[in-house]
Amino acid sequence: MEQISSNEKIRSVVAIGNFDGVHKGHALVFSKTTDIAATEKLSSVALTFTPHPRNYFDDAHPVGIITEDSYKEQLIKSLGIEKVFFQRFDAFFASMDAEKFVSFLQNTLSCKEIVCGKDFRFGNKAAYGIDSLRVECEKRGMKLNTVEIDKLYSSSLVRQAIVNGDMKLAENLMGRPFSFSSEVFGGKKIGSKIGFPTINQKLRPDSVIPRFGVYSGLVSIEGKQYKCVVNIGIRPTVNNDINDIDCESFIIDFSGNLYGKVLRVFLKDFIRDEKKFRNIKELTEQIKNDCIFVTEKSI
Repeated sequence: MEQISSNEKIRSVVAIGNFDGVHKGHALVFSKTTDIAATEKLSSVALTFTPHPRNYFDDAHPVGIITEDSYKEQLIKSLGIEKVFFQRFDAFFASMDAEKFVSFLQNTLSCKEIVCGKDFRFGNKAAYGIDSLRVECEKRGMKLNTVEIDKLYSSSLVRQAIVNGDMKLAENLMGRPFSFSSEVFGGKKIGSKIGFPTINQKLRPDSVIPRFGVYSGLVSIEGKQYKCVVNIGIRPTVNNDINDIDCESFIIDFSGNLYGKVLRVFLKDFIRDEKKFRNIKELTEQIKNDCIFVTEKSI
């Protein structure tokens, strides 16, 4: 993890949180942080954690990650934060009491002010909250700023919307569509044989898994966005392996070799559940209808 020396002249205001999904509630924290940075002439910093703290404490029942670390950093910086620091969440960090945590912020990030949600908790079994944090900040001449975040905005709600296939709700909560990014790999080329060549991608192992089915979407290729039909699931008409989950996208009005490229796909709307068709002809007709829906009625 990069560090800001405590000897540097520029002190920082640090936004603290896991920020998975970088939703509209998180945006309020970052807005407060950048306002303080501008007023007090401080550097704006976001401190977040990897892995997700909930997955550290209960790795047998992990939560699906909405935004991978690299994309999370990109999104946070797009909201005006200058630097993003990913702290490894391990036994040592998890066991910090309020005094050690504030000392860490001061010594590692040259922290002068803190911004967090009013429900922020930390330490062993989340034993400490903002009251403990405020006491330790006052001892060191630091300032704690808290932000009231409407309970309508939470990473848990975003995650549940994605699992339910409710991409409109997820987009409303985050202010942008849910998306995933991964390398395009070679599939069975069945799509090419029936006139609908697709790109195949895998979701990250730690990613939240959307409801299996067909979605309208957008894919970004060399700075340009194309409409696409996205199937997430096991493709039961052509596959018998229930553990072989793929993201298969037919990109409308695009032709080209995309193997090996890392592409980001945005899911806009759920169209239908995944279905096993009696034959390839039925599947082909359904894909045609899905393309018409995406082109004429969606996005």
